Amino acid sequence: MEEILKLFDDYISFILDEKGNFISINNFDLEVEGSPFIQIFEGEEKKKAAKLFLDALKNGKAGAVLKIRKENVDMVLSFKIVKYQNLFYGIAKEIRRERPSFITDFLGNVIEADEKWKSMEGKNIYDVVEEKEKLSDILSDVIEKGEYEGKIIINERKARVKIKATECLEFFIEEDFYTILEKILRSRDVDEIVNLAVNALEAIGISYSINLMGREKGMEIEEAISFPILRKGENVGSLAISEADEEKIHQINFLLIAISHALESLEDVSKIINDFAFYKISKEGKILYANTKFEEITGYRAGDIEGKNVDEFAERREEFFENMKEGKIENFVSKWKGKNREFIALEQAWTLNGEILVLIKDITSEKEKEKDAEFYNSILRHDIYNKNEIALGYIGLMEKTNLTKKQKELLKKVKDVLKEAGELIKNVRKAEEIRKAKKELHPIKLKDVIKAVCPSYEEIAEKKGISLSCNVDDVIVVADEFIGEVFSNLIKNAVEHSECSQINVYGEEEGRFYKVYIEDNGKGIEEQDIEKIFEEGWKKGGGGSGLGLYIVKKLMERYGGKVEVESKVGKGTKFILYFKIPKKEREFEILRIRF
Repeated sequence: MEEILKLFDDYISFILDEKGNFISINNFDLEVEGSPFIQIFEGEEKKKAAKLFLDALKNGKAGAVLKIRKENVDMVLSFKIVKYQNLFYGIAKEIRRERPSFITDFLGNVIEADEKWKSMEGKNIYDVVEEKEKLSDILSDVIEKGEYEGKIIINERKARVKIKATECLEFFIEEDFYTILEKILRSRDVDEIVNLAVNALEAIGISYSINLMGREKGMEIEEAISFPILRKGENVGSLAISEADEEKIHQINFLLIAISHALESLEDVSKIINDFAFYKISKEGKILYANTKFEEITGYRAGDIEGKNVDEFAERREEFFENMKEGKIENFVSKWKGKNREFIALEQAWTLNGEILVLIKDITSEKEKEKDAEFYNSILRHDIYNKNEIALGYIGLMEKTNLTKKQKELLKKVKDVLKEAGELIKNVRKAEEIRKAKKELHPIKLKDVIKAVCPSYEEIAEKKGISLSCNVDDVIVVADEFIGEVFSNLIKNAVEHSECSQINVYGEEEGRFYKVYIEDNGKGIEEQDIEKIFEEGWKKGGGGSGLGLYIVKKLMERYGGKVEVESKVGKGTKFILYFKIPKKEREFEILRIRF
């Protein structure tokens, strides 16, 4: 069991004794061996942690979402603990981090402010609050009870505030995005929908351009991410936004769903009920409503299931409700027990007016196709690859025998073909890993990546008489763990196929991007081929899988950047990679706050 825990590289993993003390812990930067499990928590979280352990002690397993405080930042983690042979094995996965917008002393003097709230530094919270008596009542309540949560208005915009009393007062402020979504869903006017969408986009905090049925709002955006706005499957507009992280993209998707539903309701309020399968549940899991489309998918009539608990029909509900603590769920897959059959469902959910609205889609057919594809890919990646390696082994033995010159030439051709097949299988495997990966983008030191990749090609470059130079600035870019594949593919291509004597890798900052150039002085690419080289499976002549540059293009798109190529036949080729530089959050000028 201990060895299994070590495989969870992305998790904090730990072992507790029967009294709840740490025996060991991995991927955690505090020394806690021998200490009680609850010691790493503070305040109310200690109680929740104790309950988690006691539930595992009683039931053999337990799970909970808990917060660990580190330097004024709350790490929100999903914990799972299982009991095995009188020991408790646990893992914890970080969900998000909560950092206070600003911190004050108990009299309201601002001690520290997050980047967005720097204008609060040097002020007293009473300087910007209109209803000072109400604030005094709230702060007295916080100091007595430890926490307050409610709605506020900042510069006439609705937001939510959470205030915690620790050794000081911590203010957590978030824009009330989901209240705007509720208004959009109730809207019956196109102009109102557009105006509310604008409010939602401003709450998200990104640049935008929206065009809906002739109504245009926003600004022109370079390098925009574009989304269609649909009504009954027909494109009736578009939404373009600037760079956005994964959380903001999730919010955009919810906004698009709300707009589409509201548009369909303009013509017929019942249209949403007829076109989309959905059900409503209470926060306790009781089914409150199910539409006719839901009846078609499950086989149950609404009257038969309303009032029953959803976990009677669907699996993974404990995990579902844990995820709903975030206020929304995207792409939740689970097995459902219909009246006459079992099926695989894809669900999206969000909280509206204290209830949970869930869109549900039957994806059984798609999952079966994926399973078949994975089976055949597995045969390709493992069985055929292994057969290739065995064949290469036999060829190696044959090369040690007495062969004629002609036989050696033929054997070398066979060996080269098998090696190419092996490379193709490796690239298919890598492309599949990248396609499936759902890792979050995060800041990465580009220089460290280059230092790791370039040396692996120095030996083969030297054998071919190629000088390889790699030198980029010490800069942070947005990417994931596959970033090395971008440089590996491009440098390998240049070494193996460009017929060059010099390869230079260098970079420069340009606006919001850091540009990396991979330049060679080789044979170049013919003009008619430049537009084709990034297509999946495209290759010219023999050799190669046709996947390397396709992988480069897809990864750069994932990172919010792009790849360009310049080439002249006989003079060489230059690939230009545009990596986004993480930008600091824009400071928010506080004028007035109203509780």
